[in-house]
Amino acid sequence: MAKVWRSLTETEKALVSDFQPYGRYRPNRVQRMLITLGRHSFMKRGVFRGTLTKLIFGLGSGALDIAFRGARYRIRLQNNLIEYGLLLVPDYNAEDIDFLLDGAGEGANFVDLGSNIGLYALPLAVACRTGRVVAVDANAKMVEELLWNAEATGLANLTVVHAAVSDTEGRADLLIRKDDLAIVSVEESAAGPVPMRKLEAVLAEAGLDAIYGLKIDIEGHEDRALVPFLDEGPTHLMPRRIVIEHPEADTDYPGCAAAFARNGYRLVGRSNNNSFYLRDG
Repeated sequence: MAKVWRSLTETEKALVSDFQPYGRYRPNRVQRMLITLGRHSFMKRGVFRGTLTKLIFGLGSGALDIAFRGARYRIRLQNNLIEYGLLLVPDYNAEDIDFLLDGAGEGANFVDLGSNIGLYALPLAVACRTGRVVAVDANAKMVEELLWNAEATGLANLTVVHAAVSDTEGRADLLIRKDDLAIVSVEESAAGPVPMRKLEAVLAEAGLDAIYGLKIDIEGHEDRALVPFLDEGPTHLMPRRIVIEHPEADTDYPGCAAAFARNGYRLVGRSNNNSFYLRDG
């Protein structure tokens, strides 16, 4: 396991505060050409994506400022394959976001569990400026970068929570995969540095009175976090729409799938990474 994962404390040492204003790292002409090449290539994963991304960053100042669905992001060369996806495949989660926003008014509320740098949370907050978005992530580095991106975008309707979400209140240890800073392993531990929270408690503290859409990708804790919330949580907080990572193609987390059926949700579609559930009424 030690060969695959590293501790949270190692990552905390790498946290970077960047006081340069947004726009300081706009892609130059050569970088824009390579980004366009990457976006039109059928090769968008693995070695090709990593190699091209390193080349693009190497031709600049070590960071890139880009926009995505009205939100502003500063991305860095730091082994976050989700960020590389934003750079080279900016519409990779467009179908998912469109599903969450379908029928939502400007005052709709959303929850993003496993928010990373805000690839869902920020566009949702931009689209529904008079609503609220609660974004939760266990990774301190992702939380820091999400807050920077939210400030650069000028968002006042986003609440960011640093916590692991599961079926208990306590503490947790966080291990981060060596080849991708965004992929984590969360384990309950009395002395762990990361708060572990129940979803209902997080939302109660945020003061939400309704949820239109929920996106959840929390590295295998989907069943533990979502099942008790759907079965035992307040009915007024039942999300109308849910986007949830599927562990395998055409397969959902078994506990969540059963809880969806019990609580009036139906599967209405799937993207490459996620399943879409809708609750009528």
